[in-house]
Amino acid sequence: MIRSLSLQDLQARFGGELVNGSVKFSQVFTDTRKLNPQALFVALVGENFDAHDFVGELDGQVLGLVVDREVPGCSLPQWRVENTTVALGQIGLMCREQFTGPVIAITGSCGKTTVKEMLSAIFSQRHTPCVTRGNLNNQFGLPMTLFGLSDQHDVLILEMGASGPDDIGYLCGIGKPLVSAVNNVMPAHVEGFGSVDAIARAKGQIYSGLEVGGTAIINADDNYADYWRQRMPEGVRTLEIGLSNQCALYAENIELDATGCAAFDLVIEGVTHPVKLQLLGEHNVHNALVAAGCAFAAGIPAAEIVQGLANISGVSGRLQEQPGIAGATVIDDSYNANPGSVGAAIELLAQRPGKKILVLGDMGELGPDAEDMHRGVGALARKRGLDALFTFGPLGTAASMAFIEGRHESLRNYRERELLIAAVTQELDNNTTVLVKGSRSARMELVAQALLGNSRGEM
Repeated sequence: MIRSLSLQDLQARFGGELVNGSVKFSQVFTDTRKLNPQALFVALVGENFDAHDFVGELDGQVLGLVVDREVPGCSLPQWRVENTTVALGQIGLMCREQFTGPVIAITGSCGKTTVKEMLSAIFSQRHTPCVTRGNLNNQFGLPMTLFGLSDQHDVLILEMGASGPDDIGYLCGIGKPLVSAVNNVMPAHVEGFGSVDAIARAKGQIYSGLEVGGTAIINADDNYADYWRQRMPEGVRTLEIGLSNQCALYAENIELDATGCAAFDLVIEGVTHPVKLQLLGEHNVHNALVAAGCAFAAGIPAAEIVQGLANISGVSGRLQEQPGIAGATVIDDSYNANPGSVGAAIELLAQRPGKKILVLGDMGELGPDAEDMHRGVGALARKRGLDALFTFGPLGTAASMAFIEGRHESLRNYRERELLIAAVTQELDNNTTVLVKGSRSARMELVAQALLGNSRGEM
């Protein structure tokens, strides 16, 4: 925190009840495994946990508590509230209000973490950014980023994720961005929204959360660009990025090298700047444009934007190329998956020389059209000439069947990870590239690690 807060500050601002007096704190924790005697502990409640079960044992281990009920026999100072998750966000808001530098917020169906890391690379050349750690991008994680603000930070970069229709609006109310961007809208987490249109409405809350004078970065190539333009709040500036020369920032002359990394000309307000990415895939050109637009809106010079984009070499679990067993090349893209990101992975893999194998775990949270979406990526893999598709999970059957349609091949769908790994391993040699992808629930990082020759861990 930039400055310490007290339970009395919180109660005066947001209501609730003080129990056993007040206390000042400059750190906040929510995990009983990471306690600190100089910190405040917030007892969160989730579907499968309730930290209130443990708070009675925390005397002497923390400074004070935030709880939603009486804690018998506890002498610690407490702020008693109706909802501790909301209280966590309120503490985060007070930390955000201590910060006076630019705040950039990113959301989207895929690629938002890559954009966040690109922005971090751009700003880190001359600034000290506070950046969302890992995937702490929800109502629990975003406040933790705000608690990490210090007087050394001069820019705040927030990744915002959503699994329901009001999540982004809630996060914007806490993070209060000055520059916001929706990277893209694709079928991801459809179960939580009901439709892709609903996803677009929910992601668009990152624009409606901007105050007068804020800047909205619009991906002009996204299907929902017009939707957002028509609903932009009054007084919010817009800056469009894309592949059209009608955009304020656009890319042209895109070329992929032999490894699949993109080089392109970044045109900023009519001036051309050559860019060479170290990231695999042409789709990363769009990610770079979004990052460039956000940085430009925040006042970063073009030369620093170009250098920052060139500096980033990848994000763990996202198209990371490494040597694997039997001399094969393994591309670990196991972090997550939806139809759009799988399509981009297929396009990248299709351009590789030699034998090309896709290992795909089930894509989760796609709603009633999940089978059709899996069938679609299987058909795309067949159309783009991949040599083999191995799938993992029940939905993968639809993808595998679409892939082998019209081909004299057996179905390569597996329900046991060990059998999948053994089958793929038999196909590997020094002329093979294998790309591993899937939703978090499929745990495809275990498959990637096994194909790299590392410990297989828990199967």
